[in-house]
Amino acid sequence: LSNMLTDLNLTDMECCYKVFRCEVIQSIRIQESRFGIEPELVAKVAQLRLRIYEMGVSYAGRTYEEGKKIGIRDGFRALYCILRYSAFKAPVPVQFALYMGIALVVAIVNITLFLILRVAGIADPAAILAAYSPAALLDYLLCVGLLFRHKARWTAAGEVLWFLVIVAGVGALDFSVTRWLLDASFSPLLSKSAACLAGLAPNFIGRRYVVFPEPPAGPWKSTTAQ
Repeated sequence: LSNMLTDLNLTDMECCYKVFRCEVIQSIRIQESRFGIEPELVAKVAQLRLRIYEMGVSYAGRTYEEGKKIGIRDGFRALYCILRYSAFKAPVPVQFALYMGIALVVAIVNITLFLILRVAGIADPAAILAAYSPAALLDYLLCVGLLFRHKARWTAAGEVLWFLVIVAGVGALDFSVTRWLLDASFSPLLSKSAACLAGLAPNFIGRRYVVFPEPPAGPWKSTTAQ
């Protein structure tokens, strides 16, 4: 996953032996304090487009009794860090694949809330809007936390403003498709599911190119990080 998002071909991204030129490591702002530093450093060096070389090292693993610290939570943190520090620079097809995972979670929330509100007797127009709004908020939080970089081009206020513009447009599509299918006697589950699917591509395009735009990665440099 790390190699796919960084365009590298490392055999052991988590190897704890890393040597840098002084000016390279001093230019990197390190944010992680545990084993997440490994994917963070690899991602940030890759974004500098530096050439990375692997060398063999000898290693004798410790037991937990001898002081080993890594645990299962560090594995989950590493996965999060790979996405957090690499995904916003990944190729567009990879970003779309990752966004499909976010969209699936958001769609489940959207559909579930809609069905609950209908069962509670809420009219369809109100139920559609009431279910879509928290789902859109969750979409924004997941995008910022896992896929795109916060304030990539805009200030925080500008980013939220553009996001709301995209949300309003896709929300109108979600509302129209859901109502049209309900009026055509399709089930509420199918109607809302189709509306979520219809909004997938517009949502991604709006987020990738308007809300969270990123310049393309440049060519690899000759400076090395070893």
